Amino acid sequence: MARNPHYLSQMAHIEVYTTKLDESVKFFTDIVGLDETGREGNSVYLRAWGDYFFHTLKLTQNDKPGWGCLGWRADSEEALEDAVKYLESIGNGIGWVDGDLGHGKSYRFKSPDGHLHEIFWDVVWLKETGIRRSVFADRYASNRRKGICPRRFDHVTYNTAQYPAEKAFWNGFGLKNPDEVRINDDLPPIGGLFTTGNLSHDIAIFSDPALQKGEGVLNHVAFNFDSREEVLLACDWVIENGYKLAMGAPTRHKADEGFFIYIDEPGGNRFEFYAGARLIFAPDHGPDIHYLKDNPNDAWGDTSPWSAPDGSVKKEHGSYKS
Repeated sequence: MARNPHYLSQMAHIEVYTTKLDESVKFFTDIVGLDETGREGNSVYLRAWGDYFFHTLKLTQNDKPGWGCLGWRADSEEALEDAVKYLESIGNGIGWVDGDLGHGKSYRFKSPDGHLHEIFWDVVWLKETGIRRSVFADRYASNRRKGICPRRFDHVTYNTAQYPAEKAFWNGFGLKNPDEVRINDDLPPIGGLFTTGNLSHDIAIFSDPALQKGEGVLNHVAFNFDSREEVLLACDWVIENGYKLAMGAPTRHKADEGFFIYIDEPGGNRFEFYAGARLIFAPDHGPDIHYLKDNPNDAWGDTSPWSAPDGSVKKEHGSYKS
């Protein structure tokens, strides 16, 4: 088998810590419409109807919300071996752990700002039976129009104190970098999107000057719809059930063009539900450059994580430096 110039096949799942496990599970099953696929200890495993792995979201009870561990599937057994050698050679490896529900043993590592990841090869392809079974052979669960009903797990966004190091790390792992955010061309970039394949991004990483090195945090986790109309229908379902949209209304990203809403779940984490982002097929595409003054997060409004209305960097975020 030929070895590709990258180690990863795809992003497989995310573990998220929640301070209110029962309330979070209720939110993701009743409001979002994910299927619960397993429980172990203080963790609950879920996935969308269009996902193929045993789970894509793992909720774990914790005293603080946020990032647990991001799981990646290797491109092959050989790629897993190569990835471990690479991680150990650059000093980011942690070591092997026994498999979790849904996959075999995994090798754990940290990206430069301390976010925990794991990579594995052996997986469980969960093809549902009974009431969850689909008549379509290529669907591993049926679309029962439950809750807002996203089709699949899409991407994860996190914040860092050292974006240049994160960029170098993921470029070294073979991820493409189709979009990048800058203040101006005289300063190092402050954020970007990274993808293993054709999606606009699997991970998005953005600088937060309020963070110290090693304090990188989860920003949000995203699930994908087939259409923008489903995003609009989700708005009604969310507010009818007593929840609020984090930005008050749907809008569109200028970087990647996704149409989206943010919702804060009861356990303290932000989730995004979106549709319509561009696809990237060329292996050498990008990065396309976006400037902070143009508000790459919100193409139709003026909500930005960093920028004041006049385009300057908000004072509470300090100044960006390399």
